[in-house]
Amino acid sequence: MGGKVFSKREAFSHGYKMTKKYVGVILRIVIISAVFQIINIMLQQGAGFSFISKESVYRNFKDAGNFYRHLQETGCIDKYGNVQEKLKNIKNAQDLTLPVNLEADRDKVFRFLNKYRYRLPFSKGIFYLLTIGLWVVAIIMNIGWVKITLLCSRDQKPNVSELFSNGGLFFSFILASICYTLAIIGGFILLIIPGIILIIMLSMYQYFIIDKNMGPLASLKASYALTKGARWQLSWFMVLALLINLGGVLCFLVGLLFTIPLTSIATAYVYDQLRRQEETAIA
Repeated sequence: MGGKVFSKREAFSHGYKMTKKYVGVILRIVIISAVFQIINIMLQQGAGFSFISKESVYRNFKDAGNFYRHLQETGCIDKYGNVQEKLKNIKNAQDLTLPVNLEADRDKVFRFLNKYRYRLPFSKGIFYLLTIGLWVVAIIMNIGWVKITLLCSRDQKPNVSELFSNGGLFFSFILASICYTLAIIGGFILLIIPGIILIIMLSMYQYFIIDKNMGPLASLKASYALTKGARWQLSWFMVLALLINLGGVLCFLVGLLFTIPLTSIATAYVYDQLRRQEETAIA
């Protein structure tokens, strides 16, 4: 098979055009994703942080070294800084056992330590179930986002419900993502360059799962075949996409609300262009 060709300028131009056309749908997806993230963050913060670093103590207290040792000696944290049950069970400032030099800062100490306590109104078992559930929903939303970018790229108006309607692809997506990640890690262990090459070679596996309902290994093999002959172009395309999103970051992060859909739709467009060339070559 000969080398494949696609226009990077055309891809990003198409991404820009479709992002503008379907901006209403995209904004609704952004709002849903933001609400989901807020719920997840609130849940994790309510469960309390599990580790107190020396740096965080030094940022908040003058006699930080003695305070940190006091937390260890009283069994609030272990020698590595991991929060223990004793600290998690402290309900108010008066429950704290403090050295004399910190008595005046009792309320401040409690406010600092409170974020490391479990404060949710339900058991930890329910918390763990909710965490797993939210993780599953996040993966399904990721799958839905790829499907939506494909539809936008093909000028087919997507429905917001697509964000949650692809749960049947969950296990294929997870297994393929694990294989992809392991391959990349292995590549980076082999002096970095092989890892970069594998990122490019296998970058289209998600589309084959979502667009063609392929299994994990089949999607990775299909991506390997699809990118053959276009990997140098794809590397430059990825660099440009990264620079565009960095531009979004520089615009006080707000720019990402536009650049992420733009580059995602542009990538879906490149997938379709390479697929057409592959099908034509086979025919």
